[in-house]
Amino acid sequence: MSIKLSIIIPCYNAEPYIYELLTHIQPQITKEIEIILIDDGSKIPVKADYEWLKLIRQRNAGISKARNKGLEMAKGELIWFIDADDLIADNAIETILDALKHKE
Repeated sequence: MSIKLSIIIPCYNAEPYIYELLTHIQPQITKEIEIILIDDGSKIPVKADYEWLKLIRQRNAGISKARNKGLEMAKGELIWFIDADDLIADNAIETILDALKHKE
């Protein structure tokens, strides 16, 4: 099964917001998506030990560089950028995947 959706989350000093976002994402994880979190030199590094999360740490270089690093790693047909202090709806990922299925 191929990756349909890559979610890229740049993160800089976003504690505790990032953990709330990851908690919202976790029940929506499927094999069709990948989550890439770029910790852009946070003073308190993100500590997330989820098997479904690709956590990349880099020196602080700004949000654009963090997003570009995520793009380099992404394998999905579709890219979704989410900021670390955002939240998503409980069915957001399912809605996107359903829309992709109807487009095929």
